[in-house]
Amino acid sequence: MTFREILTGIVDGTPGALAGAIMGADGIAIEEYGKSTSTLELTAVAIEFQRVLEQARKVSGALYREGERGLEELILVTSEHQLYFREIDDEYFMVVALDPTGVLGKARYSVRNVLDELRSQL
Repeated sequence: MTFREILTGIVDGTPGALAGAIMGADGIAIEEYGKSTSTLELTAVAIEFQRVLEQARKVSGALYREGERGLEELILVTSEHQLYFREIDDEYFMVVALDPTGVLGKARYSVRNVLDELRSQL
């Protein structure tokens, strides 16, 4: 399955999902998919949020002993969107954007189900 197919399946299969992207730790999009009805610039948001994600990794790292896994997921909820960030590995993460009534649990479940496939392709 291609990255585009994976993202399409997650976004189209999650009620209220607007867009999804696979991003490098440097903030560059590897692949992205957005519903035609969405005006959200997910890549621009993810690039800006990458710095916050990096700081969250540092905070998470302070909670654990060296070598233990730290940050895995981060959720940001605003008045107009829900943003779900999931670390794939040290170099890549996925972001899924949903509207305020979107089913975040379904997005989390769907992303967890494809993590092994994503890791094997990256």
